[in-house]
Amino acid sequence: MTVQQVSEAELLSQVGRCMFGERVVVEREGKRFSARIQHVGATGVKVVPETTLMEHDGAPGDINGVTVAYADIQEVEVDGITYRLS
Repeated sequence: MTVQQVSEAELLSQVGRCMFGERVVVEREGKRFSARIQHVGATGVKVVPETTLMEHDGAPGDINGVTVAYADIQEVEVDGITYRLS
């Protein structure tokens, strides 16, 4: 896996390319967690924390994600490349 250190603008550009399921690392209120993208919107990204996915045993469509601001995203994995905020 390749890791690239990128600027905030480049990171946001890569997040904008994402589809459902890509992995992101979010830092929010001093806590970091990995999550999977559920939806990329105009004002933020709706994600499902990976711990929620691991503990879930229902149907795939019944998980409600949380919306995080673009500024909270620290890294994103797209097409096997991890883009990390420098």
